[in-house]
Amino acid sequence: MVALPGGDAGLDSGVRFTPIPVSGESGSPETLRWNPRAIRRLLSDFHPALVQIEEPPGSPAGMATAAAARRSKIPYVLFSWESLSRKRGFLENRRYRSTLAHAAGVIGGNRLARDLLAREAPGAHAAVLPQTGLSPAAVLPRAVSGTGLRIAFVGRLVPERGAEMLLRACAQLLGAWTLTVVGTGPEQEPLEALAERLGLASRIRWAGGIPLADLGGHWGAFDCLVVPSQQTPAWVERSSPMLLQAMAHGVAPIVSSTGALPELVGNAGIVVPDTEALALALQELLAEPARAHALGQRARQRVLEEFVDAAVAQRTLAFWEVVLAAGQYSSGSATRRPSRAER
Repeated sequence: MVALPGGDAGLDSGVRFTPIPVSGESGSPETLRWNPRAIRRLLSDFHPALVQIEEPPGSPAGMATAAAARRSKIPYVLFSWESLSRKRGFLENRRYRSTLAHAAGVIGGNRLARDLLAREAPGAHAAVLPQTGLSPAAVLPRAVSGTGLRIAFVGRLVPERGAEMLLRACAQLLGAWTLTVVGTGPEQEPLEALAERLGLASRIRWAGGIPLADLGGHWGAFDCLVVPSQQTPAWVERSSPMLLQAMAHGVAPIVSSTGALPELVGNAGIVVPDTEALALALQELLAEPARAHALGQRARQRVLEEFVDAAVAQRTLAFWEVVLAAGQYSSGSATRRPSRAER
């Protein structure tokens, strides 16, 4: 059963969707106040074995749901994408600590998010799990290129996306290559000017913005995708649906060593710390086209094993089973029995 803020009740493939009355500004979903009485009534009627809360732990909705679960003596786990530590106001911080203090489990969308949650809930089971899965994608025919290595960059053209790093790496390449830049943003003119100064303009195609949902038909035109994101004090790459989509289509991934990117590609991609390493990785793929193909196949296999709907559902269910098997719950808190390994 899935409880949603407002909307209509329904049933889809055995999953029951139940609307909860909310108040507040719909444009700021994290501040919406869910009706506590409706949450308690729903848990009382449905009485699940476990509740997973996907509202931020410091939000009114997250705390209201956690309080209702504790009152009904139902264990709960928390999911969060928040990947950078930040200051919270007094009330938000109080809600955050209270909600995590009684959690039976915590789930981060990436390792950074998991570690932030586990810091406040050291007794809870912790895991990294995708929030949603992908539908398996068919591999598009990949014709032999007469223009050498076909490199792609997809993303908004802002400094933290690292397009400048990619251009400077491409300027060091020897041999035939092309770069397609998909995306727009305030850095486009400076990047085009940089490409002119580096003598790269004839090798780069600026494709403009393409919606993620429409990218599927374009992946066959690329040998590798570069995601050179750069972390800032206020931003980090917490996930990348675009990267996973490219991997699912057999495109070789090259990513920077920031945020969640290394854990997304695992051993099925190339992780680079700086411009020099990126240039070297591209040069190696340019010199060995078969390696790009093999890397793309490995990337696709990783997505099929870890990130498609069925895999995500299986991993999530396994985590729930571990939480339920290990915990002993009282009305006010959740205490975890040590695992066999911990004993």
